[in-house]
Amino acid sequence: MKTLFITMLLAVSSPLGYAQSPGTWEGFVTDTHCGTNCQRTSAMTPDRACVRRCVKQGSKYGLWYGNHVYGLEPQSKASKFAAENVRVTGELANDTINIKSITQVPQSKPASQ
Repeated sequence: MKTLFITMLLAVSSPLGYAQSPGTWEGFVTDTHCGTNCQRTSAMTPDRACVRRCVKQGSKYGLWYGNHVYGLEPQSKASKFAAENVRVTGELANDTINIKSITQVPQSKPASQ
């Protein structure tokens, strides 16, 4: 009976986002207010001044990965990388990545033609 209960609990909680999944993500540190919409520069990267302004006004730092922005915790680790391309290792739960490590990744330059 215990095994059945635990199995049912895991089956129900996983789709709701309660289960944590470890991983590594690479993207830009942005803010959760603007996300991927309004702070793109000509290089299609977040604008540092916009990110910092939004965070100062109450938004949180997030990771722009693919077409989605994931919250980042702790915020103090993310703040050092506003608008930078980073690699984050941690655990994802409820659309928030709990940062284990975060490092800057140099942007690749387009090949000369």
